[in-house]
Amino acid sequence: MTNLPDFMTDPNAVLNDKDHEWRYNRVPDYKKVNEAYEEEKTVTHEEGSLGWLVSNLVKNWEKEMSYKLRPDQIRTINAEKYRFSVNGMEWHSIEDMLKIGTYNALIGDTELYKASESDFSDSHKLFKRALRTFSWEVLEVYSGPPTVAFKWRHWGTMVGDLKVNLGDGKKLEAAATNEVVDTFGVTVAKVNEKFEIEQLETFYDPSDLLRKMAKNRKDGNGTTTEGGSKCPFAASALSQ
Repeated sequence: MTNLPDFMTDPNAVLNDKDHEWRYNRVPDYKKVNEAYEEEKTVTHEEGSLGWLVSNLVKNWEKEMSYKLRPDQIRTINAEKYRFSVNGMEWHSIEDMLKIGTYNALIGDTELYKASESDFSDSHKLFKRALRTFSWEVLEVYSGPPTVAFKWRHWGTMVGDLKVNLGDGKKLEAAATNEVVDTFGVTVAKVNEKFEIEQLETFYDPSDLLRKMAKNRKDGNGTTTEGGSKCPFAASALSQ
């Protein structure tokens, strides 16, 4: 354990980088998110286990990718080689992700969300206003370094209304469900000998979470209608 970088052994290690350039000119506060994670997680990884190490790495990666401004200060990645893709689609560079934000990079354009109509700030405000907290956990790890494959869960309690700009004057509005909404996926990460991430491939249904958040969708007259489940491939088919 002594030879591992701090971002592998402490899920909040990068928050100690006080001299780095952070978005909004301050180190982000993860107190509420961390408390919710401890209370609501479904899996507890033993300290020192592969699941524990992967969880720490990804949690620090998320903090840096969401709030640091300079690629050369993001310690969890190899900035020269880093690339990211979702469902086998186009690759994003570190510059791409810092510009559009992690949510937009992960979700893209679907029937229920339009990353092309949202910037970094818009996307983060949307989920922060709708969800009490937005927690993430590793469920299973299938392989260890240098190629790390793992299953994850992302969840939160929807306590605020959902408002999404879909472009062309269209909007998606849905009343809060006051229920836990979640989504699941699999990520394959390639890391180097320093445990820096060089490549991330994520596979999941990008509309899964939004469908649950849009359960109490409002029609054009502002009337709330409870929607049913839709085919998980509908959104991707429509966007092609």
